[in-house]
Amino acid sequence: MLSPFRYVSCKNVDTLVNISRHYARVRTKPKFDKTEVFVNDAKPKKDRVPIIKCKKSMYDFYQDDTFNKYKPVLASHGWDNRKTKDDHFFIYPYKSAGFENDETIEFETFNDFGFNPTLCKNLENMDLIKPLNIQNLGIPKLYEGHNVLIAAETGCGKTLAYLLPMIEKLLEWKQRVDRDINCPLALIVTPSRELTVQIALELIKLSKDLNIKTKIITGGRTKKMLMNPPVGDVDVLVCSFGVLSKLTTFRVYNLSFVRYMVLDEADSLFHSTFSEKLRVFMRRISVGFSTGATKNAFPGTAQLVLASATIPSRLDEVLHGIVHPDSLQRVTTEKLHSILVPQKFIRLIPSQKPSELLKFVKPKALQKQRVIVFTNRNGTSYWLACFLRECGVSVVNLHGDMSLEVRRGKYGEFLNGKAMVLSTTNGGSRGLDTLMVNHILNYDFPLDTADYVHRCGRTGRVGTVGDSRVTNFISRPGEIAVVKKIEMAARRRRPIPIFNLVETDEAKMEAEDQNDQYVEKLIENLDEPDSVPY
Repeated sequence: MLSPFRYVSCKNVDTLVNISRHYARVRTKPKFDKTEVFVNDAKPKKDRVPIIKCKKSMYDFYQDDTFNKYKPVLASHGWDNRKTKDDHFFIYPYKSAGFENDETIEFETFNDFGFNPTLCKNLENMDLIKPLNIQNLGIPKLYEGHNVLIAAETGCGKTLAYLLPMIEKLLEWKQRVDRDINCPLALIVTPSRELTVQIALELIKLSKDLNIKTKIITGGRTKKMLMNPPVGDVDVLVCSFGVLSKLTTFRVYNLSFVRYMVLDEADSLFHSTFSEKLRVFMRRISVGFSTGATKNAFPGTAQLVLASATIPSRLDEVLHGIVHPDSLQRVTTEKLHSILVPQKFIRLIPSQKPSELLKFVKPKALQKQRVIVFTNRNGTSYWLACFLRECGVSVVNLHGDMSLEVRRGKYGEFLNGKAMVLSTTNGGSRGLDTLMVNHILNYDFPLDTADYVHRCGRTGRVGTVGDSRVTNFISRPGEIAVVKKIEMAARRRRPIPIFNLVETDEAKMEAEDQNDQYVEKLIENLDEPDSVPY
């Protein structure tokens, strides 16, 4: 069989082998698109604006790079393998493509809206002079009587956007209609106690010397209160949903005069845990398609305002039969569902997380920098608080399983600096005005991107001083799947997609009607955190 090669010398054999090896190397050499390399290297890296910076620089992505949708390259692509532990990448704020807003901003100061002089003076005393973008867009529509959905990034001024028109309307309506006791003109409904108090305090400061009576209801001892119901004049009822639902069911408060209803953090209230009870409650108030201008008249129907950092996914389903969804005029900004502060994503295995947590938290606590640590479960939040406390870190814990007596004062300790770390669940991510916080740590990464947006919104708010950062620990398959979609959106310069991988029972733990309690406490000093019933 080898006879044809018997005359081939050893030298010729070596030549043939070398030729074979040479062609093998040529065939296996990868082909590069010269044009693509030229585009990505058009500028020196130091002069380019990054969107994604990775531990492995080959995955970096810059503002002038072009995303290849047919061959997407993700830094988190191999994170399903445990061997990728300690890998990480950063995502920096970027401008989302495809957003257009043709509305013109015309108001330079709050005086330009024609507000009551006393209200304008109160705004000046609060160092609020120039309206923010969302206020310029939303206040005119609300003042005209339209139903409005305010969906914008956290910390951009949504609360003030709906409170100012409400105060103006209340001053007018109080002169047009005679009411009995316990007949509010306006309702502000929230999903949590802490947010209820925060909004009520803001309203009390804004309406100083305007004779607007605000009532705060945050839950506690409901049965006792129903046996001896409160009686008095009230213009605005600010309350968490669970206790309000009970009070109106037993007709402690008459809703027939309500003409302005706000559902703050509407995406949370529209959750399946609340939605059916919310529909029953909303049917007690007649909401019109539009109340129109109310000069010299008391409107016949109520105006609906929804406010949230994410657009509620079940909007049509919840509002069906109550008000037509098309009546809601949407007020949004280009930063909706966007990354607003630099974020770091770290691939860890579960056993690494406690030590990495301590490395992250302890130096910041020693430097008197406040940190919020988010977890997905109440039990994990409690364990983290115990762990950090044993390691010498001042920390408070806040979650939905805590009774009102235990929960009271916890958030106040964090606000006034008695504790540098707040360990909490998604219940602490909604609406709280945390201007003093520069560091957020997602110890457990949420499987619902709406929760992720709200958590990140606790820092980088309007008025926050210093550089803000968000750090995310990624360890489980579901968390990796969510991170991949977020990274893909960043490389495509798109807003964060809103989806939920797993419906959990966490919201049930946060529901106010789990606690059959009611308490009412007089707030004597608005500037003293210890007096605030958080």
